[in-house]
Amino acid sequence: MAVEEGAAQVVGSLLTVGERVVGLARKRGADAADLLASRSTDFEVKVAEGEIVTLTQAITKGLGLRVFVGGRLGFCTTSDFGDDSLEHAVNKAIELARESAVDEHNGLAPAAVGRRDASPELELYDPSIPALPAETKITWAHELERAARAADPRVTRFRDSGVASGEAVSVLVTSAGVVRTMQSTGISLWCNPIAVHDGELQTEVWFDSRTHLADLEAVESVGKTAGRRAARMLGAKPVKTQRVPVIFEPAQAAGLLSGMLPAIDGDMVHKRASFLADALGTGIANPGLSLIDDPLLQRGVGSAPFDAEGLPTQRRAIIDHGRLTTFLYDSYTARKTGNAPTASARRSWASLPCAGPFNLHVAAGPDDPEAIVRRSERALIVTRGLGRGLNTVSGEYSRGANGLWVEHGEVVHPVQEVTIAGEFLTMLKGIDRIGADLEFRGAAGAPTLRVAEMMVSGS
Repeated sequence: MAVEEGAAQVVGSLLTVGERVVGLARKRGADAADLLASRSTDFEVKVAEGEIVTLTQAITKGLGLRVFVGGRLGFCTTSDFGDDSLEHAVNKAIELARESAVDEHNGLAPAAVGRRDASPELELYDPSIPALPAETKITWAHELERAARAADPRVTRFRDSGVASGEAVSVLVTSAGVVRTMQSTGISLWCNPIAVHDGELQTEVWFDSRTHLADLEAVESVGKTAGRRAARMLGAKPVKTQRVPVIFEPAQAAGLLSGMLPAIDGDMVHKRASFLADALGTGIANPGLSLIDDPLLQRGVGSAPFDAEGLPTQRRAIIDHGRLTTFLYDSYTARKTGNAPTASARRSWASLPCAGPFNLHVAAGPDDPEAIVRRSERALIVTRGLGRGLNTVSGEYSRGANGLWVEHGEVVHPVQEVTIAGEFLTMLKGIDRIGADLEFRGAAGAPTLRVAEMMVSGS
């Protein structure tokens, strides 16, 4: 965003465009219309081996117009806010709607009329991020490499390390009189080093992503952690095929549960393309496990006080003490399935609304993460997952993994070239240890989790 044009001014200009386009759509024959418009400034620097690989800074703007004509849907996008382009977008959306099939479930969400701005109490905007000089971010990218090298002399090469930052403004305008505005910032660090010893190469990655600069993990810490993680994988080998407890580090545990997302999408459930289709209201996990989506998390990377259709969001337990309590619905899927929308619509200016989470996380448990390892006679600690993992139609889970092997409560060597597998509902019910170390890196979070038994396939 240009320095001379603050976020408030951008909100005003986007609203002017949005109200004009929605009004024009109504004049051209739309029964109803909504529009999401946004403008963002993004910066990214990647370095490798002490050299800048890429350096980009871009301002992006665009709008997506959705119109409804006689139960038909039309959608058109443009990044050109000139008069001719906006007229063309409106005409094209109307034209596409008239050529599409009638669907009685099409329509706007039942959002409250009036304007609502993202609450400052959520603290989604940090002015220190756009004020951060590019030179500082470039210096940080090089410091990530230096810190990783300093962590272990065997760290001598890099895939890349970098810093990304941005700020964004978005507005939602509907023909029903719904107006929503939001301003947000974000910054991320990552380091992906390669440790080398006697011809063996091992790589790892460490990262952090926040909405506020003050919350970001220190540059040196990210680099050193990445370097240590890469070096500790040297000498990795497979283990014999066997059934053992599997311990998921927080980042891997977050990925494990995030893999369920297509299965809790109300549209996939309606299509019978989810292994959870008949599980609503039943116990699907250990009673100690709760999976939370919290759109109102202060300074949360995925936080928003309203969804992409203007409905007010709320914290909800998708799994509440082991019991599956809800699926996620946007307004279209809710009408189609006879359910109430869960204010879960997500949307960019270039896409139609679809259901999804905001800040998905596993609630912290009572267990000390180090004690989880100490009390494991034999186990695999998963530090990195490879491949897809969960088949959300069948519920079968299979994924390549790297990690650390535990014997008698102690890590004895690194592990690679193994596959972990199981039936996902059995895995959820078999989670017998939940760490107290809930950790967010981005919009997903989890503590350490141990599954009592899984198949580990190796040599």
